[in-house]
Parts: sequence; structure tokens; C-alpha cells
Amino acid sequence: MNGHIISINIKTLDKDVAEVIDLTDYPALLALVSAVRTNWSDHTDYIEKSLAGRLAVEMETSEEIAAFALKLAALVNGGLDQLCSDYRFLCEAIVLPEEIYFRRHGKYRLASFADANRECYANAPYMTRYMNGLLISNILWNNHARAITSYARDYLPKLKRGFDLLEIGPGHGLFLYFAARQRGASTITGWDVSPTSVEQTSRALRLFGMNRPVTLVLQNVFEAGEATPRFDAIVMSEILEHLEDPVKALRAAAAWLRPGGTIWVNVPANSPAPDHIYLVDDPEHACDLVRAAGLEVRDSHAFPMTGATLEKALSRKLAISCVVVGRKPVT
Repeated sequence: MNGHIISINIKTLDKDVAEVIDLTDYPALLALVSAVRTNWSDHTDYIEKSLAGRLAVEMETSEEIAAFALKLAALVNGGLDQLCSDYRFLCEAIVLPEEIYFRRHGKYRLASFADANRECYANAPYMTRYMNGLLISNILWNNHARAITSYARDYLPKLKRGFDLLEIGPGHGLFLYFAARQRGASTITGWDVSPTSVEQTSRALRLFGMNRPVTLVLQNVFEAGEATPRFDAIVMSEILEHLEDPVKALRAAAAWLRPGGTIWVNVPANSPAPDHIYLVDDPEHACDLVRAAGLEVRDSHAFPMTGATLEKALSRKLAISCVVVGRKPVT
């Protein structure tokens, strides 16, 4: 990457053929990549490697997420520079020490929600930097970018027209944003246990002037009262690894699904982080969790980390984003 124009190789939508493009075709992505490079020049090779293997549809999704991030930067003290600094903080100060522990011991460092709450969730400045960094990772980490693309470009378009969707733990609001843009959507709802998170999600969505209202509710899925099946789709992205009993959470969520409805689950395997307490070993383990909750596995995908094939990731226990679509039986 030299100067201001960045050329990379990507794959076309319908061919496994490389095509050289210029990132100036993706202005938001170019702006974000340039800002990250300014903050962290040594990360350039990683960025090139990550973007080079993407399908055109994945590049298009990353461009949308980059535009989302650039607008969200307006809400962050320090703006885009701070977002990029927080991304570097995520990689070097948050994830790397946990990765070293995982390599040495073969398990995550923490095993209880109480420990994660003490070290992470109760530390507001730390969590702010953590969440800012994760937003950028959705663009620059291959497994994150591909998982989101599968949701936005594959899962959502297949939902029946007039669908009601619930996301549990919406975070930045990115998945709600893509759902609200879907023509066939009827109602879009987000549940979160944190008042701060609900407010942050609300502010982020207001930036985009959504053409469909999104209802945000301060709600714990375990304390939602008697479940009424009223959703056709439920989204749980990077939630299960934070829980001591992910199957219990999946069952609680599935109770709100209408018969025949689906739940889109994204859970990382072998992905150490200071608030990850449940270790998923591989994509089949992720599918087993969904089955254990009484759901049928309708579809599944495995997206390995940047620079690794799926075979390499499985053999070396490298990070894989595991996407599973579970279906609630009709009878």
C-alpha cells in the first residue's frame, strides 16, 4: 500500500478468479483503512492479506460497515483517530495476551460471568475502547467480515416477507441496521441488559435515519417472563461465548420463535478474549449447541481467521467464526 491509492486482488461474485480493483471504488473503506494505517503502519500487511481474499459481495458489505463506522466516529471523543487507536488497543492489549494464555493452556483464562464482569463489563473506559475496536474488526478481520456478509446477503433475503426479527445483544446496532434495510421486514426489535448499550445502539441507529422503526428494549432474555412465540427470526451474534450455559440461552431465545422460525447464531471457536468464558472447539460443536436447544440445524458456515484456511484453523485451533441457522420445529 503506497500513497493514497490501494490496489488489491479480490474474487468475483460468481467466479473463483482474482480481479484487481482499486479501493477508491470503496471510498468509506479506503478512508477507514488509511486512518488505521496512519495509526498503525505495521498493520498494513495484515490489512492487505485480509482484503485480498474477499469476494466482491464481501467487499460491498465491508464498504457499508465502513460507512457505518465513519458516521459512528462522530459520537466518539477523538473521532476516527480514537476508533483506530482503540482497534490497535483491541489487537495488542486485549486479544494478544489472551491468545498467549490460550496457546499455553488450551483453555480460556476466565470461566465465569462474575469474573468477566469484574475485569471487563464493570470497567466502563476499558469496555468503550473494547467495543470501538470490535467495530473496526468487523471490517478488517476476515472471519468477522464474512460472517456479517452471510447474515446481510444470505440469511436476511431468505426470510419470508413481513418477518418480525429480534436481536439479543445488538451492540453497535449493525445487525439491526441491515435488518431494517431489508424490504421484507415488518418489525425489528433489539433486547439488551445494559441501559448504556441500549442508548448507544439507539444513537447509532438515529445517525442513519432508518426508514423503518427499530424498537429497543431493556430486557434480559432469562427474565422476559412467559415466552410468547412472536418472532420469525432471532439473531444472536457473539453472545454464547460470554455465557456459562449457552444452551440455556438458546432455549430461552427459541421459546420466542414462531414454529418454523429461525435463529441466526454467530459464535467464535478458539477465539480467546477477556470476556469469553465458554470455549467452542469447532464448527460442529457450535451446531451441537443449537441442536441441544431443541432446534434443527438448517444451515451452517465456518469462516477462519485472516491468513488461515479452514483446514489449518481446525488443525491448529485458530479462530473460526461459526455461523449456524437453527429452525424451530413446526410440531
